Amino acid sequence: MRQQAGPGAYAEQLAPGVYRIDAIGLSQLVNIFAIEGNDGWTLVDTGIPSSPKRIQAALKALGIGPEGVTTIYLTHHHLDHIAGLPAMGSWASDAEVVAPEHEAEIIAGERPADTSSNSALRLMQRFGRLPVVPVTRSVREGATVAGFRVIATPGHSLGHTSLLSDHHGVLLTGDAFGAMPRKLRVGVRKAFCADPAMAKGSAEKLLAEEYRTVAFSHGPVLRDRPKDRLRQIIAECRYA
Repeated sequence: MRQQAGPGAYAEQLAPGVYRIDAIGLSQLVNIFAIEGNDGWTLVDTGIPSSPKRIQAALKALGIGPEGVTTIYLTHHHLDHIAGLPAMGSWASDAEVVAPEHEAEIIAGERPADTSSNSALRLMQRFGRLPVVPVTRSVREGATVAGFRVIATPGHSLGHTSLLSDHHGVLLTGDAFGAMPRKLRVGVRKAFCADPAMAKGSAEKLLAEEYRTVAFSHGPVLRDRPKDRLRQIIAECRYA
């Protein structure tokens, strides 16, 4: 189900109380997720600097105001996932910010960002700057966020995580898999991974879980035999 949330902004239902939101004007290129919990709503990632207005419009269409957002969970520290955090944190000022331990230290400015495995991107990283935002709480694998289980899937970044709802059968891969711009790959692209071989191992790890729907931070939702598609992507992957 897709609900119009303003010009070009949509909320797509993945399961009861679980929605994918387009964080930019191009559909499915940068996705964030909204999950209803017992104590309010959780946002998974925050997109790029221009994303918050679009995210807020989609939430409004779902009847969610700033007071309804109680948690912002960050799968990892890359700019296209946390650059919207300052504005979203100001809008939902009572929401706690939660991230995996390694990623939380980077987001809070306590350690440098992971370096890319690609030399050209490493050079570009010298001139980039991540927003520094305090993290309320850090979590480890096995923790639960809005009913989703945290799964450690390092490689794209060294503390990267995915989320799985065993109840709904919904896997949010983060960037363990993804398309940029069209083809689905392990880790989105090899050049974007801090450790490509580790990213492939984490992708293989996700095949051991059970799910019926797979949603990526970049790319279309898979609902038809998604594990078969992920297995094919891994088989085509030549990271070493």
